[in-house]
Amino acid sequence: MSVLAVLAGLSIGAPAQAADDFGTISRDGVVLQHHRVAKAVTPVRGTGATRSDFDGDGVDDVAASTDFLESNLPHYPTGVVVVRYSSAPQVDYLMGASTGAGSLGAAIVAGDFNGDGYDDLAIGDADEVDPRNKAQAGGVWIIPGSSSGLVVGSAGHFNQSSDGVQGEPESYDRFGGALAAGDINGDGRDDLAVGAYGEAIGDKADAGAVYVLLGGAAGLTATGSQYLQQDQEAVPGGAERNDQFGRTLAIGKVNNDRYADLAIGAPWENDGSGAYGSGMVTLMWGAAGGISSTGATSATGAAVHAATGDPFIIAWYLGQSLAIGDVNGDGLGEVIAGAPSAQTPHLNGGLVAAFTGRSAGLSGSAVKIATQATAGVPGDPEDEDRFGATLAVGDVTGDGKADVLVGVPGEAIGSATQAGGATLLKGSASGLTGTGAQGFDQNHEVIPGSAERGDKFGASVALLNLNGTGGLDAVVASSGEEVAGDLAGYPSGSIAAFHGSSGGLAPQATSWSGASLRTDRLSLLSYGFRIAGPQSSVSLY
Repeated sequence: MSVLAVLAGLSIGAPAQAADDFGTISRDGVVLQHHRVAKAVTPVRGTGATRSDFDGDGVDDVAASTDFLESNLPHYPTGVVVVRYSSAPQVDYLMGASTGAGSLGAAIVAGDFNGDGYDDLAIGDADEVDPRNKAQAGGVWIIPGSSSGLVVGSAGHFNQSSDGVQGEPESYDRFGGALAAGDINGDGRDDLAVGAYGEAIGDKADAGAVYVLLGGAAGLTATGSQYLQQDQEAVPGGAERNDQFGRTLAIGKVNNDRYADLAIGAPWENDGSGAYGSGMVTLMWGAAGGISSTGATSATGAAVHAATGDPFIIAWYLGQSLAIGDVNGDGLGEVIAGAPSAQTPHLNGGLVAAFTGRSAGLSGSAVKIATQATAGVPGDPEDEDRFGATLAVGDVTGDGKADVLVGVPGEAIGSATQAGGATLLKGSASGLTGTGAQGFDQNHEVIPGSAERGDKFGASVALLNLNGTGGLDAVVASSGEEVAGDLAGYPSGSIAAFHGSSGGLAPQATSWSGASLRTDRLSLLSYGFRIAGPQSSVSLY
C-alpha cells in the first residue's frame, strides 16, 4: 500500500477537547510549533525525588518523543514531543517546522536549569538547519517549567551559531543528538551537556565533540560554555574518524565532592582495531568552573574483557548507552555503560558494565559485567537480544542503593522476534548483581498488550516518580506496538507504567498509546522513541 493510500484512509480524530491552543515561536530564525489540548485532571501532590516535574507538584510528568503519520499544521513537522502532566490540565505537543530537514526529539532531557524548583525541558534536534549558513548542523530548545506546566512562549534556543558557542555549524555535526542534565559546577542549578557526535575535528569526520552550557538564574547560557573533544590535552584518547565522541552522555556524582561529573560515550572508538572489544567511556570531573581540565579517565571495551570472566564475551561498541547512579550505596556513583552489540557469545546479545565509583575515576579492572547469562538475570541469551540498548538508573526499592533498568528491545518472546523486554538489576552492598533481578515483557498478565513481533518493548526506558511516594517508578516504551485502529505497519507505539516498591517493580494495568494521544492536528507514530529523564541519546537500535 502506498503512503498516499495510507494517508487517504486515515482520518485524524480524537474525542472532543475543550480547547485547541496553537501557536508558533521563532528563535534564531528557527520555528517551534506548539499545540496545547485541554485535559481534565485531578491535581496531585507528591513527595520524594523527582526527575521531570515540569509543574512542580512533586510527581513527574512524562515527556516523550514520537514520529507522526499525518498532520494538520501550518508547517510540516520535523518531529514531535508530547508532554503529559500529572496536575497541569493539558497535554502539550511540541513540533519542529521543516526548513528542509530536522529530527526534533532525537534527544530529550529534564533539568532545573534556572533553579526555580520547576524542571525545564531540553529538546535536541540533531538535524536542524542553521538559518545562518543553511548547514544541517543541529540545535537545542529549552522550555522552562512553571506551576502551570511548560511556558513555551519563554523558550530559549541554542545552536552552533549562538553567541558563546564554539565551532562552526556544518552539516551532520549532530549538535543536540545527545543530552544530559545535572549540576556540574555545584551552584544548585542544573547544567546541560550537548553531544555533537558528528563534529569533524580537523579532517577527521564524525570524530565528535561535547558542549557544556551552564545553568543560571535566567536559565542556561552559552557564556562560559565549554567545548570538549579528544584532541584536547584534558580529554583522553585522540580524535579519530568516526569515533562519535559524545554519542551518549550522562551526568551524576561519581566521587564525593559537591560537583556532578560527566560521562561521555564514544562507542565507535577503536572500531575494527582489536579482537577484545571496542568503544570507550570517558569520565571528566565537575568543578566550580564547569568541567575540570585535569583528572579525566577512560575505559575501553577491550579493557573490560578480563572482567567478563569468559574469553568469548566481548564488549563491542561499549558506551552505546550511559547512566550514573550509586548502585552499592557507598556515596560514590557508578558509571553504567551498555554495549548492546556485545558478543555474549551470541551476536549482539548485549552486556552492561558497571564501573565502580571512586576518586580515581574509571578503570577496566574496577568494573562488574552483567549479561543475560549472569546468575539470577531472567531470560536466555540469544542473538540480537540487544541487552543494554537503553538504561535508566535510580532507587526503585527505597533501600538507598540505585537499581538499573535495562532495555532489551531485541528479545524474542517465543516465536515473536524483537518483541522486546526489560530487566531490573538491583543494587546491593557488593554492587550490581543478578540476585533478585526481575524480567518483564508484554506477555505478563498485568502489562497491557501482548508480546508481538517488532513491538520492541524496552526501546526506551526511564525511572521517574509517577505516584508521588516510595521508590522511583518506571516507564517502558514499545515504539513498535500496534494498537486497535492502527494501520498494519504503522504502529502508534505505547508506554507502560510500573510502580516501585521494596520488592522491585510492580507492573500496572496502565499504558498510554500514540493512538490515545491523537488530536485533530496530529496522528502519532512510534510514540515513546525517547522519554525525558536525566540523560537521553539518539536511539542506536
